[in-house]
Amino acid sequence: DFHAECKGGRWDRLNHLLEEVTPTLNKHGYFCAVPKSRHCGYGASWELVSLQDGIVRTNCMDCLDRTNVVQSMFGRHILYRQLHQRVGLSKVTKRDRLGHGTM
Repeated sequence: DFHAECKGGRWDRLNHLLEEVTPTLNKHGYFCAVPKSRHCGYGASWELVSLQDGIVRTNCMDCLDRTNVVQSMFGRHILYRQLHQRVGLSKVTKRDRLGHGTM
């Protein structure tokens, strides 16, 4: 229960939720396609690098703000994963040292 877990501004409690769903988020993956050449206009060829195998649905019956908080947390997790894998952000960051950057 989001309200009970985060009562009194305890936003740090959201980490427990993220830890719980991370295996599922990672299993779902993400869609990634890259152009085969520098010319990526109309008719260009694309290479599929990875496919997304699932979605996450979040629903809070009485508060859209809570739904948005959880969805944005999941989105940041996947974005970090994409940047780490695709752009090669492989050096250790403060986030990694705190245990938040593990996939």
